[in-house]
Amino acid sequence: MTHENRRRAIADEIKHGADALRAARALRDMGLRNDALSRLYYAIFHYTTALLLTEGVEPTSHKALAGLLGLHFAKRGLLSPGDVAVVGHAWSWRSLADYERHWDADDAVVVRAFAEVEPLVDRVVELLRSGGWIAGA
Repeated sequence: MTHENRRRAIADEIKHGADALRAARALRDMGLRNDALSRLYYAIFHYTTALLLTEGVEPTSHKALAGLLGLHFAKRGLLSPGDVAVVGHAWSWRSLADYERHWDADDAVVVRAFAEVEPLVDRVVELLRSGGWIAGA
């Protein structure tokens, strides 16, 4: 992948992540908690995929995402082990929300999920900015 293609792919992931985060917030505000958790996971998935693309790495499965972040960013101190754990939590909540027919998220889970994921999105965006991958003020 050329540098310019990588830059375009990162921009696409950021757009998809921003759209998913906006949808997650709207769904949360509408009281659609399971759907909000699903979109919240996809927000962090797209943002962290953008970050991995800066290293030329693209996850081939959702399950691999946290491990790749740990390997390429936590080991270098750019993300904390807690940040990597947030991705795992988000994936678990999304799996419950999407596939467990008898599970309904309560307000406490949704509040915790947003409290964990939104700051991680901010850290990822800052890493992308500081690396010159996206513009920012």
